Amino acid sequence: MADLYASYTDLAAREVEGVDYLRRRVPVAGSAWASIAIHGGGIEPGSGEVARAVGAGLMTHYEFTAIRSTGNSDLHVTSTNFDEPVCQGVIASSLGCLSFHGFTGTTGVPETALGGLDTATADRVRTALRQAGFHVTDAARKINGSSPANIANRTTIGAGVQLELSTSLRASFFPDGDLTRAMRDTGRRTATFDRYVAAVRSVFEDRALVSQDSPGSRGLPASISSATL
Repeated sequence: MADLYASYTDLAAREVEGVDYLRRRVPVAGSAWASIAIHGGGIEPGSGEVARAVGAGLMTHYEFTAIRSTGNSDLHVTSTNFDEPVCQGVIASSLGCLSFHGFTGTTGVPETALGGLDTATADRVRTALRQAGFHVTDAARKINGSSPANIANRTTIGAGVQLELSTSLRASFFPDGDLTRAMRDTGRRTATFDRYVAAVRSVFEDRALVSQDSPGSRGLPASISSATL
């Protein structure tokens, strides 16, 4: 189904921030990477929670979160058209990006479909997840994040990693497989969630942060990293 809105600009002209959606930015000083979820909240439930946990203290985090009681899918803006200015600023100032999404997948099959133009990093993530016992596949063309216009690929190196998490996988991250906002907002997570986050973070713990004083530092400028939306 086609998106209701062709861009964030179009969406913001009709929807009310704080009522229909929230924007969240959590900067990390010296961060060379960004962990984002542009379809968080009720659009692709669980994607925002994973992106937030992966980025915590390690990567600058950005999240667009739909918070309607119903109809959150109306707030889906495809990755190639996502022009929200704060997110664009974060990505343009980052060496690389992990962009978390949700897809339906096969019923009962918890899997991650990897894509994006940063294939070297995607391979490291694939290895780490498989070693932790998770099923990983190559994303189908429709969701493989191969367009340079994809928000994940608008980094300083022109490449990022897109992780598509199946519904079954995301459900396994929450007690009783409950993906509702009420459950997600409790902060309760399963051991599977913790294991998944730890596996992804293990790829970056020695390379996501750079010294602010080092030559060629990729840290975010103060204009972007000084506050949390």
